[in-house]
Formats: sequence, structure tokens, C-alpha cells
Amino acid sequence: MMQNPDSAVFYRNLANRPPTILRGEGVWLHDSDGRRYLDAVGGAAVVAIGHGVAEITEDLARQAAEIPYVYGASFTHRWQEELASRLIGKAPPNMRAAYIVSGGSEANETAIKMARQYFLHEGQPQRHKILSRRQGYHGITIATLSISGRTSWRQPFDPYLIHSRHVAPPYCYRCPFGKEPAGCGMACADDLETAILLEGPETVAAFFMEPVSGTSLAANVPPEGYLERVREICDRYGVLLVADEVLCGYGRTGAPFAIMHSGVEADLLTCGKAVGSGYTPLAAVLASDRVVDAFRRGGGEFTHGFTYSGHPLSCHVGVKVFDYMERHDLWERAAATGDLLHARLADLAGRHACIGEVRGRGMLAGIEFVADRASKRPFPTSVRFAERVVAAARRRGVLLLAGTPGVNHGRDGDQIQISPPYVMSEAELDLLVETLDAAIGEAVEEVIPALTR
Repeated sequence: MMQNPDSAVFYRNLANRPPTILRGEGVWLHDSDGRRYLDAVGGAAVVAIGHGVAEITEDLARQAAEIPYVYGASFTHRWQEELASRLIGKAPPNMRAAYIVSGGSEANETAIKMARQYFLHEGQPQRHKILSRRQGYHGITIATLSISGRTSWRQPFDPYLIHSRHVAPPYCYRCPFGKEPAGCGMACADDLETAILLEGPETVAAFFMEPVSGTSLAANVPPEGYLERVREICDRYGVLLVADEVLCGYGRTGAPFAIMHSGVEADLLTCGKAVGSGYTPLAAVLASDRVVDAFRRGGGEFTHGFTYSGHPLSCHVGVKVFDYMERHDLWERAAATGDLLHARLADLAGRHACIGEVRGRGMLAGIEFVADRASKRPFPTSVRFAERVVAAARRRGVLLLAGTPGVNHGRDGDQIQISPPYVMSEAELDLLVETLDAAIGEAVEEVIPALTR
């Protein structure tokens, strides 16, 4: 549909106006043209408890009549205190305090500043550098885009980005070192140590990483032992470990936070998306004992803040979403339904030779497509294979996300992300997989003849 010339909205793509959604119910969205869509991505891995939960919206209206806003530098309030307490209660045991913001980019921007000021309080002002991974994603502000490894999003803004060294991702399907998992020696983790040494250990403040990757490397799970090795390296050189769980955290992988599958503890942990489940913009930085103690020794000052940090209505929604997840066992349900999802996707891979890898945990899955499974040869980016799959599924009423193109270390490659609300039923899951089956088949029929001419 062409852009409506009467619209005052600056859309993400001004050549096209997206459909108008009227309402949501569970895993379904209904638009103004009478179509309904199965939301198999939760917006963008945001929706956890489902769309249209009346008790959340009704309770929000009541709360808005009491105290809609206070400035966080001047006051605290009940809902901020309660949300922080709930977040810390679910977090790894070394976490002590939560700094509440409005979104994932804000959370990671806050974590960058928190890491820097930690070292100022510790009397190590020379530590300021942030390390992160290629094919990682940490946000869209200039600072968080600088530490992100999503090349296609960085490129237009390269003149403004700050220096940040990127290390190899734990991407076993396409190991950047050409190794196999059985004998790799965890080279991807050791690449972090190399980067620290090249930058100068005394200058490095933090290493940011996603315990399970987001859309840039859809649902990639690191090999066993990777996080443990990374923790050891950070400890060896006094570097803070920051777990970015904005997408993979808050129950999505079947644990309260994805890093908990390994037993490793981060120094800072960022979360968002599912924390508000789409009912409000909401995210947080969780700070460990180590970080909090350093700030207290330094006088307690954190030079940072957003106008809407700890917003009362957002915090109120966060508490209600948390309580809803507790009452409906959604922390556990994400794990159980996730097992069904991955079993169905594994069966799907057996029917389509273009599926190179199915990966992920819980209600977060990624599929990487290949032109040849034996050699792992990707489709050329020009054929837009993943986008064809997503478009074919959408025509059938199922919403998927195409992952960042160029998954083969920037040289072609396609992937999709599946991240439904945790409330998806088994029947809805079957519909998702059946539709995906048909969409992949349609994309293959379109692309393969053109490639073999």
C-alpha cells in the first residue's frame, strides 16, 4: 500500500504505510481491513503475556488517576520500589539493584555509563573502552550502535560512532575460525582475551554480550563452556561482564534470565521487551553487589538519568506483568512450549533441505537457510530468501521476522526469528509451523529455478 499523503506520521519506510491494527487478543492481532495475524514474533520478542490482557489495561487506568508522573531525581514511588524488588528476586543471586528506564537502548546506554563510572569510583579512570561481539546488537543510540556488530545498521552513521573493538561471536554453525566444535579449543572466547591485550587491559572497562543472540544472529546459542571461559577472561583482566538480555531475558529462553542456564554471573545485566510485555515502554539495568558497592564507596553518585527513568505508570505495568507471569506459570510455560516449538522446527528441517540450522532456546528460535546444506553455501543476499519466507507467511496470516541479512559473516545468508508470546497454545504452535512449512515451500519454488538457470 502506498504512503497516505494525508498521514503526518514519519514511518520507518515512507514508501509504504503499514496496516492499521485495531486490537489484539492473546497471540492474535486484528487490523482495520478485517484480517487477523498470528503474532509468532511477539512484535519484536516483546510480548510475553499475550495481547489484550484486560486486567493490565484496566488496572493501569486506575493507577493513572493516582500519580501519573514524578521526576526520578527528586522522588521515588511504590511501583519503582516494587518492580526493582521483583526484578532482583528473579535475577542471578549476585544482583542487588535495578535502574529502571524506558527501553533496551536506554538500558544499554545506562550500562555503558555505569561501567565507566564504576571504574572512576574504583580509581581507574584509564578504563573506558567497551568490547563487544561481531553480529551482536545492543541498541540504536550512537553509543549503543557503536558497540553493536550489526554492520548494515552501523554503516550510515559510521562518521559518528565511537571506537569499539568487536570480537568473534560463538557462531559454531559458521565458525569464524573454520573449526569444528569438538576441537575448536573455544577460539571465539579466546578472541576476547586477544582483543583485551591488543587494546591494553588497563584501558578496557567492559565486555557486552548477548547470552543468546537476538535478530542479528537469530537465536544463536553459545557452545557449552563459552560463558564460563568469558567470565574467567574478564576476571583475569578486571573487566566487567555485561549480559544484554533485552531480547533473550525475562523467561524467553525458559529461565528467568538466559545467562542462568550456564550458572555464570554477570556484573551488569540489561533487560527489557518482555518486562513490560508491550503494555508500556520499560527496561532495566540490574547491577551486581560488586558494582553497587563501588558506587557506595565512591559516595553513591551516578551521573546519568532520563526524564522518564522509573516512570510510575510504566513501573506499575511492570509489576502487574510480573505478577501475571507468576500466577499463570509463564516462566515455566515458556520452557515447556519452547520444547514443543523446537521439536516441530526440527521436524520441519527434515522436510526442507534449505534449512541449514534450527537453533535457540525456549520461546526464541532461529532458522538459517542455505542453498546447499552439505556445504552450508548460503543463498545470495540478492534473492532475499528470508524476506520471501516472511512475506509468504504474512500472506497466510502469520507474522515472522527476517533476521539481519549477510549472516554468513557479511557474505550473503538468510535467517528468520520466531519469538511468540509465552501463552501460545499447542494448536496455535502447529498452525505456525504448518504455515512456515508452506511459506518455505513457496520461497523455494520462486528462488531455486532462478538460481539453476
